[in-house]
Amino acid sequence: MIRPRSISSKIIISYLLVVFITFAMTVLAFYPALFGVLENRAQISLEKQAWEIAFLMQSHQSEGLPEETAFPSGIRLLGRPVESHYLLVNPDNRITGSSYPEYFPVGHRLSDLPLPLRDREIVDKARPNTYRTDNYIAVEIPIGISPENSGTVITFMALQSLRDMYLNTLYLVFGNLLIALVAALFIAYLLIGYIVRPLKNLELYAEAMGNRQFDIKLETRSNDELSNLAEAFNQMADRLKSYDESIRHFFQNASHELKTPLMSINGYVEGIRDGIFDGPAVDNALEIIHKESLRMRDIVENMIDITILDQPHSNYFLPHRLSYIVENALDSVGGYALDRKVAITADIPEKAIVVGDWDRLQSLFINLLSNAIRHAQNSVTIRSQVISDTQQVEITVQDDGPGFISEDFHHAFEYFYTRTEGSGLGLAIARKIVDEHGGEIYLQNASPKGGAVVKVTLPSVSGDADGLV
Repeated sequence: MIRPRSISSKIIISYLLVVFITFAMTVLAFYPALFGVLENRAQISLEKQAWEIAFLMQSHQSEGLPEETAFPSGIRLLGRPVESHYLLVNPDNRITGSSYPEYFPVGHRLSDLPLPLRDREIVDKARPNTYRTDNYIAVEIPIGISPENSGTVITFMALQSLRDMYLNTLYLVFGNLLIALVAALFIAYLLIGYIVRPLKNLELYAEAMGNRQFDIKLETRSNDELSNLAEAFNQMADRLKSYDESIRHFFQNASHELKTPLMSINGYVEGIRDGIFDGPAVDNALEIIHKESLRMRDIVENMIDITILDQPHSNYFLPHRLSYIVENALDSVGGYALDRKVAITADIPEKAIVVGDWDRLQSLFINLLSNAIRHAQNSVTIRSQVISDTQQVEITVQDDGPGFISEDFHHAFEYFYTRTEGSGLGLAIARKIVDEHGGEIYLQNASPKGGAVVKVTLPSVSGDADGLV
């Protein structure tokens, strides 16, 4: 069933309009051309018929025309016989022989007939003449060398015969077009089904995606555009499923990570309220409450950063001096490093230029430095080098802590993965920022004894760093 405003009805209506307009333009252009061709062919055939009659008259002029002599009657146009007539006219323009005596009786002058055959009064009878009146097409041929002595032959046919032939031809063309139209509409109906059926499947598939049924797959049986679209939908479903699972896992871990400090804070607050803690124990409880609240703050801030990174946004990817970005990041983590008694060494050449978003890059280095300070024993080093061949900058952040274990290399960039203190979101955020900038990040140990190393490569540009910040 085709609905009025569906794609199927629009395709069929558009198709019918195109066919109708094409047919109308064809008829308008076809009529004068076809009618002109018919007239020209009729004149040629009438002239041929007149010459045959004139030849017969001339060949029997001396002994007289036998009574059984049969003059050519009718002509052929487009392979079909068409009725035509002839008149034998003496030098005085009087009819001496007629194949159409009802309207052109013998003995009458041509000028006395109610329906004239000639379209002009002055005629050169020594040569063939062609006439076209409102009713007839006629050809006049001289009999013999001197028409003043022998007369002429006039062959003619009604214009209505040409009109009837044209209409018959037009009906034939119209019939063929109608048959072709019916066949084309049938084919179009099949094609519409071929097009609309996958679209209907896509509609049902989209509804299933809205209901989070990501395991449903669209079938792709060919290599056309619709199959490519179905394949794109299947890939989208896989990505949505992966994203949905990651979000669900993210919130499960987030709720767990927030629940632990909340329970700790709640337990110590209730202990202080009920008088369970007194003296130094109260100070210790307050210190734990403070640390757990800071931990919750870090988790919430990192979750906000993750959410912002997941949203579409416009970044201003401009060249920046790396040393200035790192300097600002060091200012942000300086208090944390001082509290942990960790010394930070920075070796960033002035010519190192990175291309990216200032705020994102600063957040990247704050997370990397904070993570390194958390695991370091005494020192953290950040250094960089320009890879001129690939127009990239390599930044290395290294600490003197115990380093990564084998499990870290597989899970370090996952949400909330941590083996010690911290939210477990720092490296996940760093990975997102690096990917966003088209760079790479990977982990290694400085030696078998430890020392975690995080290496990051970011796009760079060649040129002078003066004027950049």
